[in-house]
Amino acid sequence: MQRKTTRLVSFLLLALFLFSNQQICGQNTKKSSLVSILKILEERHSVSFSYVPSEISEISIALPSNDISLEDALRYLNESTTFQFKNIDDRYISVSKKTEPKTEACGIIIDGATGLPMEGASVVVGQNNFGTVTQSDGMFVIPIEFISEEISIQYVGFTTLILSSNELSPDCRSFILQPSIAQLTEIYIEHYLVRGISRNLNGSTNIKTKNFGLLPGQTENDVLQMAQAIPGVESINETISTINTRGGSNDENLILWEGNHMYQTGHFFGLISAFNPNLTKNVTIFKNGTPPIYGESVSGVIDISTSDSIASRLRGGAGINLIYANAFLELPISDKLGLQISGRGSNNDFFQTPVYKAYAQRIFQDTEITNISNNQQSTDLMADEDFSFYDIGLKILWDGSEKDKIRFNFLAINNDLDFTETLVGLSQSKTSKLKQKSIVGGASWERVWSQKFKTQSLVYSSYYQLEALNTDIFTNQELFQENEVLELGFKINGQLDLNDHIKLRSGYHFSEVGIANTQDVNLPRFRDFNKDVLRSHIIYGSLRYQSKNRMSTIDGGIRANYFDKFNVTLIEPRLHLFQKITSSFALELSGELKSQTATQRIDFESDFLGVEKRRWVLSNNEEIPIKKSKQASLGLVYNKNNWFINVEGFYKIVKGITSKSQGFQNQFQFSNATGNYMVKGVEFTLNKQINDFSGWVTYSYNQNDYEFESLSPGEFPNNIDVRHTAKVAGSYNLNDLKFAIGINWHTGKPFTTPIAGEMIIIENGVPVIQFNPPNEQRLPDYFRLDVSAEYLWRISAGVETKINLALLNLLDKQNTLNIRYVLEIDDEDISINRIEELSLGFTPNLSIQVLF
Repeated sequence: MQRKTTRLVSFLLLALFLFSNQQICGQNTKKSSLVSILKILEERHSVSFSYVPSEISEISIALPSNDISLEDALRYLNESTTFQFKNIDDRYISVSKKTEPKTEACGIIIDGATGLPMEGASVVVGQNNFGTVTQSDGMFVIPIEFISEEISIQYVGFTTLILSSNELSPDCRSFILQPSIAQLTEIYIEHYLVRGISRNLNGSTNIKTKNFGLLPGQTENDVLQMAQAIPGVESINETISTINTRGGSNDENLILWEGNHMYQTGHFFGLISAFNPNLTKNVTIFKNGTPPIYGESVSGVIDISTSDSIASRLRGGAGINLIYANAFLELPISDKLGLQISGRGSNNDFFQTPVYKAYAQRIFQDTEITNISNNQQSTDLMADEDFSFYDIGLKILWDGSEKDKIRFNFLAINNDLDFTETLVGLSQSKTSKLKQKSIVGGASWERVWSQKFKTQSLVYSSYYQLEALNTDIFTNQELFQENEVLELGFKINGQLDLNDHIKLRSGYHFSEVGIANTQDVNLPRFRDFNKDVLRSHIIYGSLRYQSKNRMSTIDGGIRANYFDKFNVTLIEPRLHLFQKITSSFALELSGELKSQTATQRIDFESDFLGVEKRRWVLSNNEEIPIKKSKQASLGLVYNKNNWFINVEGFYKIVKGITSKSQGFQNQFQFSNATGNYMVKGVEFTLNKQINDFSGWVTYSYNQNDYEFESLSPGEFPNNIDVRHTAKVAGSYNLNDLKFAIGINWHTGKPFTTPIAGEMIIIENGVPVIQFNPPNEQRLPDYFRLDVSAEYLWRISAGVETKINLALLNLLDKQNTLNIRYVLEIDDEDISINRIEELSLGFTPNLSIQVLF
């Protein structure tokens, strides 16, 4: 069966590859789309065309001959189309519509950092005699009667451009607007894997959702799903929001939304990202060499932000898929004030789709919701569950002046579950409840003081609550559990460009975190409440140096954390070195020390109805130490002729973990020990792009082991020790149609089995399971084939419909995600129950969005 599956997948990938090449090879004998011709010319002459895809997507002309010069090619394009092709400089070429030269003059504004048209730049003639803004193609138009004074072009964060009246003409000349302060992060590789993902010189990976390509299994721009395309970033339990970075647990990641620390990242208890894809525009991911501005993490960093510019016109959209409905709006109230709002809510209150039922079965298995069927009195019971979720996002943008940007942001996330049990034949019923919610908000101010210096400040609040009421219909016992987190903070950061080669960044961060945990039982009466508060003061500084020939880039810095409750100061150096060896080869060296004070733990598998078992706790520097990590990595990069190859080895050790934070399901389940884990690994990426086709293979090897001195044995494999992970995928764009297919395979994680023949022993009068050495066995290999497609239907000018189809686990492979053993006590009969947690089966999903 596995061999047949492999042959099928290989055939599909080969067919996709041959199909893309057939499209390429046939361009010399028939008309081709203008978009594909421009991409061929870009590759052939090492230039970049700036254009609006929607304006030229329907145009097809004959392909110029292979030996034609760039100058002749541009002349041919000017004569064969209704567009003008003009050189901006040696690299960038603008594409604009030809205009009538009788009554107006025009120009095109190009972003000097990206070479793309700039939308929303202010154009003012004289002393406000006439004003307008640039459109999506960067173009502005001024009536001839106003072309008599100087013209000012302004955009926040960019140097103001002053034009004289004789510089404008009816043929739409292009002008470059330069950033006032160069970005600290510079792109090294664009379109890494697919369009929208890039690799940066500081070691980070950046995801931009605008005009994003397509990944296997993707229906919408779920940023946490996109992040898992990167080697070393994955989810061991198949959820979207439970992300493991280089062998670390998911709570060891720092996830930020608009600078706010997020303690909840998922809907449907992890199966869906909590961040609305409509307004999430930019994601930056660090696996090592993290800049010192980031703290409170011993693994990865995922920094999420929304659009930071005021829309030039009203934009919005609404859509629905088989799980939820959503809508968003970008409203320009004035040239200096804008509003962004988004909302999303589950649609199972109106109808339950097969996708919702599959998700519910996946997430509620092995919980109090489904375990009722194992109860000896279950035949006398009726059970009903009611689940819903929503999120609301809001952002207010105010450009107080050309140097000041003030932003207010708000995000609310909510998940509600009601589980009602009713005794058959009686009117008696009991309802258990589970609520998980987050409310975050902040206000930021960015000030550009000069062309070389700017500051950013942020005041923020992040609140998280997990609340459960577990009722027993037979005993009337009620267990109330609550986990609350409140973080208040303030950040101020400054950037200074000493010159073109040295850039400095420094700042201060104050944070106060309070975490409370409540346990309340009515029969017998018991209440336990615990609350911890920790204040921290952090200062940090970083330096970027780039050599004149741009062959060497060094990002180094240091972060100093002072925790006043413990009177402890932790110094954390950070480093990333990017060194080009040749034009094609480069070396990357990264290292970091990091720490973390807030972590999650599991007390009992039945906590919070067994659905969301993890609760946040705060370090007390005793039985819950401050986590500390060290990591170093060395990588080799090759990038030439649309081939990208990257091999990187790393070593990471994390100290101060607790046994309760690891969720042991064996002899150490109720142990209270502190220890370490160590990960050694290699990550490999191979990516080839041919015009509109991109294919890639990624592979990761990890050896992840625990070390607990007080446990016996003290050294054994980590619960998430997945040794081998491989992904093979391809993505192809054909005009307005996108298609992606991919395989996700990894070896099974470890688990512990009872001792054969001596499974149950009596200790102090209590039966317990006698286990073999921990994590000696491994689950079967995980295998999943995903397919996705997207079509953009342009209904009219400014109105589009986007249709996405995703087929998850196309081969309906039944993957085992976890195995654990529990005691079953029935009167005087004691037995062991083996519980298996299974993955999603074949799950199709369809999304339709109308955008304007």
